[in-house]
Parts: sequence; structure tokens; C-alpha cells
Amino acid sequence: MIFTRHLLSQFINVSTLDMQEVCVKLSSIGLEVESAYALSVPKNVVVGKIISIAQHPNADKLSVCQVSIGAQTLQIVCGASNVKADQYVAVALEGAVIPHTKNGELIIKQTKLRGVDSCGMLCSSVELGLPKINDGIMVLDSTAGRLELGVELGSLPLFDDYVIEVSVTPNRGDCLSVLGIAREIATSYDLHVRHEIDMDNVITLGLGRVLQILTDEKIQAHLLYRVIEVKQAYLPLDIALTLARNGTLIDDIVCNFLEYGTYMTGVILNAYKLRDCESKDILLDNGLAAQLRIKKDENGLEAVFANQKLSIIGVSYGERYFGTRSEILIIEASYISPTFIAQSLYERGIKGDAQLTYRTTRGSNPNLEQGIDFLCKKMVNTSDVLVYSGSHNIAQNTEEVVIKTTFGAINQIIGIELEREEIAMILKKLDFKLDATCDENFFMISVPQYRHDIQSIQDVAEEVLRIYGIDNIPSTPLLCLQSHNINEAYFIYKNTRKLAAAFLANDFVECIHYVFASSQRLNNLGFVCLKEELDIANPITSELNTLRTSMLPSLLDSVKRNENLGFKNIALFEIGSVYTANREEQNKLAFVASGLYKDECYPHTKGVAWDFFTFANVLERCIGEVRLQNIRDEIDSKKLLHTYGLCDDRILHPYQSAFVYLKDKPVGIIAKLHPQIALDMELGETFICEIALDMRDFGLKKAQEFSKYQKSMRDLTILIDKNIPFYRIREAIARAQIAYVQNVYPIDVYYDEKLKSQMALSIRVVLQSFESTLQEAQLSSAMQAILNQLESAFGASLRA
Repeated sequence: MIFTRHLLSQFINVSTLDMQEVCVKLSSIGLEVESAYALSVPKNVVVGKIISIAQHPNADKLSVCQVSIGAQTLQIVCGASNVKADQYVAVALEGAVIPHTKNGELIIKQTKLRGVDSCGMLCSSVELGLPKINDGIMVLDSTAGRLELGVELGSLPLFDDYVIEVSVTPNRGDCLSVLGIAREIATSYDLHVRHEIDMDNVITLGLGRVLQILTDEKIQAHLLYRVIEVKQAYLPLDIALTLARNGTLIDDIVCNFLEYGTYMTGVILNAYKLRDCESKDILLDNGLAAQLRIKKDENGLEAVFANQKLSIIGVSYGERYFGTRSEILIIEASYISPTFIAQSLYERGIKGDAQLTYRTTRGSNPNLEQGIDFLCKKMVNTSDVLVYSGSHNIAQNTEEVVIKTTFGAINQIIGIELEREEIAMILKKLDFKLDATCDENFFMISVPQYRHDIQSIQDVAEEVLRIYGIDNIPSTPLLCLQSHNINEAYFIYKNTRKLAAAFLANDFVECIHYVFASSQRLNNLGFVCLKEELDIANPITSELNTLRTSMLPSLLDSVKRNENLGFKNIALFEIGSVYTANREEQNKLAFVASGLYKDECYPHTKGVAWDFFTFANVLERCIGEVRLQNIRDEIDSKKLLHTYGLCDDRILHPYQSAFVYLKDKPVGIIAKLHPQIALDMELGETFICEIALDMRDFGLKKAQEFSKYQKSMRDLTILIDKNIPFYRIREAIARAQIAYVQNVYPIDVYYDEKLKSQMALSIRVVLQSFESTLQEAQLSSAMQAILNQLESAFGASLRA
């Protein structure tokens, strides 16, 4: 909602108010100010009057204007198409800085345009930093203020202004108008709101002579009709700038007047041409020329009909175009309950005029006479318009919202003891009516009709609080009776989210799937299923007829969906519950990856695909140091697979699959998806992992003693049987308990036909002492001891 000090002045006296202070006050009472600035028109731009116009001798689209600025007459060349004699215009004198021309900032100088002297510039609204109102120059009128030639434009009331934009919450439909904002400011500063509108230029002919209103049945809407005769309509400058600032300015003058009336008062205003509403079928004895019928349309919404449907009340204005010709118009002010219209639109799935339904569903101003009088007064003062006497009023008996309460109840909600007189004064400022009851402890509050958001004592207390000022409520400590509830469940949740954060940091996306699954699909993939007697007796669908024993099938389905959507880099994880064959619940972590580990980006122009070791490194970065052991090398592999929800290893790649050991305890499996399974599911190369973690034992890492002396690394290349897995080599070296050996890991392997059943394995040994820096003799002795151990355990030999 955008408004200005000039607009507020039409309802309240703002001459003594500091607008910056007003902005602070508006934010404190619930109307958050999003922007506020003082309107600034460039200096040396004055009021001028065009005395005469002549065609430019050397340019068809230019005019040579003689412009009076009071003390002198200037010759100015102008290219605007709307320039005419006797217009009051904004004249930029020599030295004026115009900030918003087509070529940027422009300093006005005396110049020649196509050989003709030009001593200034006639300005458009955009060039002066104002909203765009037309494609030509800005023509001044009396709405800008008293037009004295030579007076600085910035001193006129319309341009010496302050612009404020506030954010209006959906429940405050009463503040979607300048009048509504003025009421809020008046309440805060104890000002009087001017509601009375004196009508002039009313002709004696009553509208009953030209208009008849009929209703077929009881309707929800409240309607008020007036008739005006528009002989010549002019769009005043203040309306044009106001609507342009709010983005609602259009070409039709009458439509702009209607929008301005609604914007200022909050009353929904519409108009119809009298000649379009003439009754052709009914000959009336009293000479009525037009007839409107209010009834429900085909959608059950209340609409206005003449020879055809003209509009839907509160939903659609209908087709509105009035042009500039002389016309007799029927002005309509309407109000309909926001709850009724919102519910009707929702139930029927109807979308009306967006701007109109935004106002009506949030609550428009029910004081129709105020809105229609404001509109007629503005049209009479600024255009050649006559108003027919009288009006047609279709009023509905609406129940007044009355709330029974006590001052003590209001104080209890607010949390402070306010005096009765202070509460009563605030409520009266807000237009609430207070009536005492026979019980002195209670009183009745009558809510203003325009406050659709007030329904309960809590709403009333909120009104008192926001006007009193929440900053004026002393802060008191909150009495907390709840004891500390940090327990095992808290730490399990905390550790679970900590683990999830680690995967998120590695660019994995968290998923949540149903705990239900298809027993047939679990069987096809080789997963354990629940015992038949423990299965779901009455499943929702056949595809969700059991409880999942693994999260991997659901994650693979998600990978497939993402591949179908065109994603190349897919990395998903889930932490959740799975079930054993005996329906025992377990918490597990599962994650999968497919496609590219790194997208196509220099220096990886073709991207980097996932591989087994990259996938395993993610696991280690997230849960800590792990050890992998080839499934084929595990003696109890079948038993372990069953422990992790697998009947067999059909889903696992035969050469890229392993058990995961954490602290020398098996916790799960990690593998590449079997190529045949991937082919059946139409997946690319995919890697899977599922492990069981005890989230209760997921605390902080304990610091370990470390040596202050430097590490030494030595590489050793040996010839050894190629069927011996590396974990056995590591175990053999560990059993030997060779001094100073801290770590052993492989760095390269080489196969050759000449080596036959052997391979050349390069390993790196990390050696470090806690007492001193290792000498060469100590390093050589340790390396020799490692070689001797490997020779005795595996028949390995040093490669020459």
C-alpha cells in the first residue's frame, strides 16, 4: 500500500506531524513500513504557461512554444505531441539538472534545436523523477496547488510531499485504502478523521426518473446507486500521479476515477452506461429509462443484469470502457462479506478480477455512502459533471459483532495492569463502542463494521496492546516449570542430525521414503522379507504390503526418477527405520550415488564419474575411520549378509563389494550395484551402502596422544601371490608388533605375464617414535623386519 502525506491530508490534518516519526509509529502498530522518502523535484523547475505554439520550420515533429514564467517569456522547442496553448507546464530553466532523460542526467542550457533557439525544457513526469502518467509533457492543474507563474514546482503541495509504502497483512483489509491508514494515524496521534463530504452541483432531477433497481430474492450484497451526467471528463494530475505510483493507471478516465475512489476510501466502486441499461422489453408508466436487476448468475454468485450480465458483485467489474464522450453513468458502490465471497469463490473454483477479489476477500469499506460521495465530489470539482439527486440503496441487516468481556480479562492477556479509563480511551479511538451491562464486572464491545478481523476478546486485547505500544510493556522473566529433558532420545536425535549434516556437507541430498515396501520386489532383489505371520494383514495397496527390510530399493527408485528427469549427478542418503524378518525395528543409514561425482567443468571437461573408492571415502569422511573387507574373503559372509537384510549377494557387484568394519566390528555393506541389476532397472553405474549405527555411541572423538617428532615414510615393493588380499598383509604386519610402525597402506599394484601367479605390490609404511627422531639405522631395521614378516607369512620377496 503506497500513499503520500498529500493524500492523507484529505482525511486528517498532517501539517504538524513528522513523517519519519509517523513511519516509526506505523511499524509499531502493525503496519510495517517497507520504504519511505521525501519527494524531490529538481531545482530551477518552475510553473509556466504556454502562450502560443508554432510549427518548427525545420522539423515536422517539433513545436516552437512561447512560455511565460511570470517575469519573462521564453522560447522553448518541444517535441511532445500533447503540447497545447494555455497549458500550465513544468519548465526547466537554464542550469536545472534533469536526472531522468533518455540519455541520463541532463543540465539545461540555452541551445539551438534544428536552427531554432531554445531556452529551457518542458518536462514530463518521468524526467522529473515522478511516475509515468503519459507519453508527453506533464500538464499542471489546480490539484497540484495554486499555480503562480515562476514559482518553483517543488514548493507546490502535490510535489512537496512524502511517499510511504507499508506492508498490509491479509487480515487488515481496512488498511487497503488511504482512509484506513488515516484512521490508524489518527488513533495514534489523537486526530479527528474527516468523514463529511459536502456535495455541490447536484441537479434537481432525481435518479428515480431514469433508473429502477430490482432484486429477485434476498441477497448478501449491500448496494448503493447514484446517477451522474459526465459532460466532459478530465483526469486531474493528482489522480494520475497517485494511480501511476500504485501501478493502476490506465487510459480510460472514468475507470481511473473509480479506481481512485476505491483506493482512497476502500469502497468498491463500479459504473455502467445508462444507455446500455435501457429496458427494451418493459414499458414503464413513470418514464424510467434504465433498469438493473440483482440476482444470482449461473454459478450462484450475485450479479448485476440489464439486457445482459454486467458484473459479478465482489468478483468481476465486467467490461468497463467509457471513453471521453458525454455520457450518463450509473455509479455503483457495493459491499459483500469477505467470508461469504471468499468461501463462494473457493467452493466454485472461480477466479475473478485479481485486484477486486484481493480487496473484497480481505474486507472492503461497508460505508458505501462515504465512498460514492467522495467519488462524485472529486468528479464535480475536477470535471464538467452533474450529479442527480437521490440514491437507490439496497441495505442488508448485518449482525453487529458484539464481544462481552472485562477489563481484567484484557489486562490478563496483555500481561500488564492498565487503568480502565486508558483501555476505554484506546478502544473508543479505534471506533469501538462500549456499553455497560447490569453486571459491573462486564461490558459489551461493539466492533466497527470495517474491522472484519475482530472476532474475539483476544483480538480486542491485541488492538489495545498495539496502540498502547508493545515496547511499553516491561519485560519479565518467563516462569519455566519444565524440567530438563535431555535424555537418550535427545542424544539419538542430535547425533542423527549431526550425521545427516555430514552427508549434506558432501553434497548428498536427504530423502524420506515410506517404511512400507513391496514383498515381491524385495524378493526379486534378494532382500530378506518379514515372516508371513508378521506381515501387514490389510495393506493399503499391493505395492506397499510389507515393512521394508532395507532402504536401498526405495533409494534406487529415487535414483531412477532423477535420471529420468535428466540429472547426471545423483547422490542421496536416508536415515531411518528398517525391520528384521522378526519385525524388529532397527535404525540404519543408507546412501547411494550414480553418474558424475564432479560435473563437467574445467579442468574436468567430461566430468568425473563415481568409483568405488571415491564412494567409500565419503563414508569415511562422514562416520570416521572404517575398514573394508571383501565379501568373498569373509568366512561367515552368508550369515553377515542375512544380518544386513540380504538373502544373497545378487544385488552386489562380484568384485566391488565389501563388508564395512567400524572399530573392528562389522556394521554393514558397501558395493557397486550388480551390472545385471543396473541393466534391469535401466540405471547407470550406481554405488550403494547400508550400515547400522548406534546413535547413542556417536559422541565427540576422543583425543589421542601424538608424537611431537616427525614422521618418516618408506616405500616397499614386494612380489606376492596375487590372490592374497591386502587386509591379510596389514594384519600380518600388525601381529608382528614391529617398533615404530604407525600405519601401512597400498600405493600401487602391477601385474605382468612374466610374474605369473604373483603381483608386484607397492606399500607405504609410516614410522614414528614418541621418544626421538628416528635414525636411518632404526628405519632400515623396521623395514627389514616387515620384509622378514611378509616372507615368512606369505613367501613374499623383495622385487629387484
